[in-house]
Amino acid sequence: MASLATALDTIITRENTLARENKLSQIGAMEAEKTQLAVDYHRHVRALKADPSRLHAAPDALRARLRAAIGSLESKLEDNTRYLGAAKEISEGIVAAAARAASEARAPTIGYAPKSTAKQRPLAATATIALDKRV
Repeated sequence: MASLATALDTIITRENTLARENKLSQIGAMEAEKTQLAVDYHRHVRALKADPSRLHAAPDALRARLRAAIGSLESKLEDNTRYLGAAKEISEGIVAAAARAASEARAPTIGYAPKSTAKQRPLAATATIALDKRV
């Protein structure tokens, strides 16, 4: 189980690095391996919960290694949650801004002439979208 936690820790560390470097599109390539490791890890956790005597019977050095691996993994998962949560929030903000801008562009015309080009849009509500790859 310690080796599974370490392998999962390694993948999460790579994912965190890619997220910090704004290379989110590369994270998908690790999904299959990460999913398989997470499933195997979860299976081992359930087995240990069902029969804790296996853990108690393990040598102290092995239990210490397992504690360290799990502690490191949990720390990396907290970082991962922050990074991917921030990326999701930014993406959702960009989509919302694009939707607002598209909605404003399709605003109904006003005026008395049938082919009036004036739009019912206050200047303060105008949305400008600028994409910066660092975001």
